[in-house]
Amino acid sequence: MSNVKLEPTQVTLKEVVAVFPKVLRGQEEAFQGKGDPYWSSSFLVNKGDANYNAMVAGIKAAAEKKWKDKAQATLKVCAAKDKLALHDGDMKAGKAYGAAYAGKFYVSARNNALKSPAPVVVDNVVDPTKVDSKGKPQLRHITAMNDPHAPYSGAIVNVVLDLFAYQNEGEGVAASITGIQFVRDGERLSGGGVLAPDAFEAIPEAAETAQATTGTAAGNPDPFA
Repeated sequence: MSNVKLEPTQVTLKEVVAVFPKVLRGQEEAFQGKGDPYWSSSFLVNKGDANYNAMVAGIKAAAEKKWKDKAQATLKVCAAKDKLALHDGDMKAGKAYGAAYAGKFYVSARNNALKSPAPVVVDNVVDPTKVDSKGKPQLRHITAMNDPHAPYSGAIVNVVLDLFAYQNEGEGVAASITGIQFVRDGERLSGGGVLAPDAFEAIPEAAETAQATTGTAAGNPDPFA
């Protein structure tokens, strides 16, 4: 197997619910209490909607980059072992926040805080004091956990993800968070790479229903079969 590093497949999800977001400096923690610290979050999607279809298309594209003509067969094995970044939320029914996952799918994403930059976290409005080289105002950056628009469990966000297939002690397709944007407040849940500066835009009060930006895979009950 070649050791050449592949460019990740990038997917944008629009207006998804963040669950357990830890995306700001100071929030990073070891995965399952062991090893390196990570920034991480999960994002809820509905099966068959634009965000779900974008994830299916992105996972397939990442797999094809790495495994070529073996991608379909390898993905089937990965799906059976739950080694993909897209998961059935009903599997969380008995755990903390289980009610939020019920009937949904969720995307899991994490970044190694020792080996990769922190996700870019931005607000839904521009900061008039900050402009790019062309004089265009930039979105307000969120850097503090006490910021009123810091992502929280239940917040509605846009997120840019990098998907990549791996083969270490097994195969899978994982996701990392490139950037995340606060869109609006949602019902708070309770229970037990460097981003290009123009990846997000300011959001009007009456935002139209957003669509994900990567492909569709509608109609297939088992998208990785």
